[in-house]
Amino acid sequence: QRLEFCPLREALAVEWRGEKAAAALRRTAPDYFLLQVLLRFRSETGRDPSPRSCAEDSERLLRLRREVLEGLGVGTHLLPEHFPSFCFSEMAPVCAVVGGVLGQEVVRALSQRDPPHNNFFFFDGVRG
Repeated sequence: QRLEFCPLREALAVEWRGEKAAAALRRTAPDYFLLQVLLRFRSETGRDPSPRSCAEDSERLLRLRREVLEGLGVGTHLLPEHFPSFCFSEMAPVCAVVGGVLGQEVVRALSQRDPPHNNFFFFDGVRG
């Protein structure tokens, strides 16, 4: 069986308005929406948020939060006001967890014994 992957932009294009969306919204991690904001930040600036420009980048992230979430048809309450503080560093333990899960999925895909995880994997490094 050949696995085919869709482009990330297509995978993230979800319609959040309507009855079906309400059920999906309850099951969707806030990290999905954080990813949307960070992708918009990166497309506008060509970089990730930087500790050197923390105040400026935090303001931009809050503005983007409002624009992105309103554009998706969901409330800004999904990402708290202090969410920019999560965006300025990489945490080595989080990288290790995500790397371990990714490695497991590669083994699953190559061995074809178990189907690989066919969805997004979000790991919240703050809450574990």
